[in-house]
Amino acid sequence: MKKKKARRWFLTPCGLDCYDCSIRLRTKEELNYWARQSVDLDKVRCDGCRSDRKKHHWSPNCKILQCCVYERELEFCAECFDFPCKDIEDWAREYEHHAEAVRRLTEMKKTGIEEWLKERGIC
Repeated sequence: MKKKKARRWFLTPCGLDCYDCSIRLRTKEELNYWARQSVDLDKVRCDGCRSDRKKHHWSPNCKILQCCVYERELEFCAECFDFPCKDIEDWAREYEHHAEAVRRLTEMKKTGIEEWLKERGIC
């Protein structure tokens, strides 16, 4: 049961799935990439959106997280009456994994969060 809870913990409010994230896991490949960019490897850390954002979060000033969690007190953007909003649509255009995250949220909204999680053995 503990693994399922942990698995849910890594699904972010914006729909990213950070469970296998190479930044969170600090894989050798990820660290090598940032070393080539001359980035301090101590700064290449992220424990996910549900962690202490002040210590180890890749985007501590994320406006999506601010809106969803802190302003609207939701677990996922899919719970929001305004989903999909302009901010999340713009964000989804930045990278394919962002677009995939919004597709995940769209499925969650259509199916229902708990049902979607249950179907995937996550809740």
